[in-house]
Amino acid sequence: MPKPTGSIRKSFFIVFSLVALGVIAGVLLTARMEWTAPTTAQITAPPVNMNYTAQATPFVTESGESPFVAVAERVANTVVNITSNRKMGQTTNMEDMFRDSPFWEFFHRGMPDQQQPDRRRKDFTVPSTGSGIIISSDGYILTNNHVVEKSEKITVKLHDEHEYTAELIGADPETDVALIKIKHDVDPSSVALIGNSEKIKIGDWAIAVGNPLGLDWTLTVGVISAKGRSGLAIQGGGPSYQDFIQTDASINFGNSGGPLCNIHGEVIGVNAAINPSGQGIGFAIPINMAMKVVDQLRDRGKVSRGYLGMQPRELTAEFKSAMGLPEDAKGVFVEKVDKNTPAEKGGLEASDVITEFGGRTVNDVAQFRMAVADFPPGSEVTAKITRNGKNKELTFTLGDRGQLASFMGKGNEPEPASETWLGLSVESVTESMGRAMDLEDASGVIVTDVDPDGPAAGKIQERDVIIEIDRQPIKSVSDFRKVADSYKDRKKAILFRVIRNGQKTFEAVEPEKG
Repeated sequence: MPKPTGSIRKSFFIVFSLVALGVIAGVLLTARMEWTAPTTAQITAPPVNMNYTAQATPFVTESGESPFVAVAERVANTVVNITSNRKMGQTTNMEDMFRDSPFWEFFHRGMPDQQQPDRRRKDFTVPSTGSGIIISSDGYILTNNHVVEKSEKITVKLHDEHEYTAELIGADPETDVALIKIKHDVDPSSVALIGNSEKIKIGDWAIAVGNPLGLDWTLTVGVISAKGRSGLAIQGGGPSYQDFIQTDASINFGNSGGPLCNIHGEVIGVNAAINPSGQGIGFAIPINMAMKVVDQLRDRGKVSRGYLGMQPRELTAEFKSAMGLPEDAKGVFVEKVDKNTPAEKGGLEASDVITEFGGRTVNDVAQFRMAVADFPPGSEVTAKITRNGKNKELTFTLGDRGQLASFMGKGNEPEPASETWLGLSVESVTESMGRAMDLEDASGVIVTDVDPDGPAAGKIQERDVIIEIDRQPIKSVSDFRKVADSYKDRKKAILFRVIRNGQKTFEAVEPEKG
């Protein structure tokens, strides 16, 4: 056989080289795309399972359904539609109920503007709607206080469209929780599953169910956006105790009192407020807080809270530095201790730092106030404090927040009740009252009684603190009496400025015509 010529050998070499380069390039490319096993020098990645349906991921179930279908089926029957007929007083109209707020408002839905009653009528009723959660088979329903407050009649519609008249068992404006009851035995499958709001995490699924804008039994989905929100300036005076869950699940007017659920269909919150200035910002009362209130409302029809009698202040970096505390120190600074209060009797002093109360670590003022309020009056509670660089333990017997007068010393006694004017009876605000009600200073007069047939009914409420009348400062009962005497023949409306649930607001009261 003749030997290959030089040109043939050169051709073979070129072809062989191209094939070899192609094989090498293919191996490198496939290794880069992870089509072949990486070398031992690379980090081994976990295998990726593309069979989402078989694995029942959060996006679909084994049958191909969204997992929220199961939540809807479990929760729908536990949610009710609440309609309340609210009696409104003289000169009150829908604008008074729903006046604009720069940031916050509760979910109410009233009548259209063209159906608003004549503001000249003395009394009339206004319907509003909300939602509720069935929490027991004997007909107890959890909702918001602002859904049913001042209602003459409360009507509950179940998921099966049957309607019942409900009885108000009790309400707590300081947490915006209310408990109502229908005389109807509910199927156990329609009783809500109560979850644990202490276990929720930011990023967890959040499912809201309710009756927004009259659209019965609507379900929306989002996540837990934040926890422990407090200090929200809600229109009309928000609840004193705030520890809201924030969510981006879409909620609107009419969702109030409805459940915020987790992916298991358990109730973790009670929808309560929105920020109408931004989308995807809603707030719910943690279910653990709500159920503590429910237990008291069911047993006694009211809520009693512990009272200490001091003014807490945030423990800032400057305070820590000045007091020689570490930068990561937690607690609240004691700004002031009121006389003849449980705080003073227990040995608490101004400039103390409370680091633990009732076995709970104290992180900030809002959490500390919640901790005190969680204990019933009469409880003996131990607190850990830091004083002059040394740690101490103090024991307090808590008072009743609702009966502050029992802790007022002789030098702190209120002036006698005022003479009746516009159907109002008042007392001067004392130092202890001011601290307990978180007022900026202990001035003004507190409303102790409102005549339901008087001119101020429906406008001024018991426990309102009057600080101005027709722009004149009111610091005591004497100031109140002076204005009452000078305005005894007044015919036109009188402008009051009051503090209600920690928020300043105005009310106009029209005297009775002679």
